Amino acid sequence: LKDLGDLTASIESYQEAIKIKVDYADACFNKSLAHLHLNDFAAGWPLYEWRWKSTKFNSKILQTSKPVWVSGKRQRVLLWGEQGVGDEIMFASLIEEFYSLSTKLIVQTDKRLLPLFRRSFPEDITFISIRDHVSENEYDAQIPMGSLPQYFRPNIESFRATSKGWLIPDKEKVASLRSTLISPEVETLIGISWHSSSKQMGASQKSISLKKLAQALSSPKVRLVNLQYGDMEREINKLANETGIVVTQVSEIDNKDDLDDFAALISACDEVVSIDNATVNLAGALGKSARVLLPYSCDWRWGREATVNHWYQSITLLRQAKIGDWSNVVKDL
Repeated sequence: LKDLGDLTASIESYQEAIKIKVDYADACFNKSLAHLHLNDFAAGWPLYEWRWKSTKFNSKILQTSKPVWVSGKRQRVLLWGEQGVGDEIMFASLIEEFYSLSTKLIVQTDKRLLPLFRRSFPEDITFISIRDHVSENEYDAQIPMGSLPQYFRPNIESFRATSKGWLIPDKEKVASLRSTLISPEVETLIGISWHSSSKQMGASQKSISLKKLAQALSSPKVRLVNLQYGDMEREINKLANETGIVVTQVSEIDNKDDLDDFAALISACDEVVSIDNATVNLAGALGKSARVLLPYSCDWRWGREATVNHWYQSITLLRQAKIGDWSNVVKDL
């Protein structure tokens, strides 16, 4: 029912399952996602805490004797990342608001995000890798990033404080990349990402063929820039041989493991066009104009029908009209 777009009916079914088994974590977690998909935050955020008991959740809870932070207490707090890098980027929109309520804030995050976060947030926030140990003597309470929205995002209006973007790229690197990529023959740089390598169920439905995407965007004074991570050389060469369309690869930047330079490359583009992956979350957090291509059954963060998004003001949503059919999205592009 959820995959068919009938979120209300899916919620009813989850609720029936919960009546039979009140501690059925998968049903409670899935119900939370359906509510969040409908922007029903009052019902969604409390149930979102069931993620830690769900069999399909892909993060491990922090092992610590310190209590979970509760609103109203000014303490030394450890805020720790969870899920994928795209999720950490999205939930980072709450860091500065949370910082104002803490006497000291330590943030554990993906190592690849450290330079970007250190540049973008107050200097006295301590940022460390999620793989590094933090002594319990250094904090009084702790909370995972995905638990913050229940305190700070009760309605659509509450997203507006950060929706214009919260991350700052290396401006010198941005200028250098742009000067390299732009030329008298090129007026517009469009960064593209088309493939999801996620192993989660339904991830394959997110991907679009490079050929379809490139043909929709190719134009005489446009340069297409590769924002896809992984080894795409064979696919890009095949496209050039079959269609004559060139996708520029910036070889000195590792799109997967050097996220600070990758953020600069995204910022150097005039526009980003991407499927739903970490690239588009990073573009939105940088305030970069972007189009995200969404499958018929999309992730909860994108809402149900809107073309705009409450997390990322600079992003325009293009949605499949039929399951597995990108034709209307390609036409819109």
